[in-house]
Amino acid sequence: MPEIVDEPSLCFNNGINLNLEKAEPVSYALGKTGSPEFQERTVLLSGVNSGGKTSLLDLLAQIVILAHMGMPVPAQNCKLCIYEELYYFSKSRGTLSAGAFETAMRKFALVENCKRKIVLADELEAITEPGASARIIACMLDELNRLGSVAVFVSHLAEEVKRFAETPVRVDGIEASGLDSDNNLIVRRTPRFNYLAKSTPELILDRLVRTTSGPEREFYSRLLAKFK
Repeated sequence: MPEIVDEPSLCFNNGINLNLEKAEPVSYALGKTGSPEFQERTVLLSGVNSGGKTSLLDLLAQIVILAHMGMPVPAQNCKLCIYEELYYFSKSRGTLSAGAFETAMRKFALVENCKRKIVLADELEAITEPGASARIIACMLDELNRLGSVAVFVSHLAEEVKRFAETPVRVDGIEASGLDSDNNLIVRRTPRFNYLAKSTPELILDRLVRTTSGPEREFYSRLLAKFK
């Protein structure tokens, strides 16, 4: 059972995503009930492609929802506050319409209130060009910070967003160190605090080179060579 605290926060050890088979335990902390060194409420989550960033957002949502239902949460131990609202802005799937940016902004405006909330967002930068996206995401995080909200935004633009942010925003990273003998990514699923992790597309290309043949392999090899 989770421990309910007063401060806006969400901290847990060895959490297991309920939607995954053989999920690796993950620990994470947002807010003042976590590590005394890392007490930021708003976080940018960076890291390797297919490293588990979206799965971590899902786990955060699962823990919050189950805790508010009065049920046990999928973690060894957990502390969180009572939230009035939870928002999850999922990754865009398919082609964006001409009005996608305006639609996204109208949806996000819903969080502009003084209620205690947690906001999860997955790669919002897809709604417009990268330069503008970084400024917009930084502004969103600043607004949430000023409102006392808790937020995790997955982004490949974490470095740029942090540069534009006016309030304390932590950058965490899920990093990969290579491929194992079965061509699976070797990933540290628990994010490192205050660490910018690169998306490392070269690891994915390396896996494609190892697992294909013929013209496909030659194509992937040429792409991989651009990273060397």
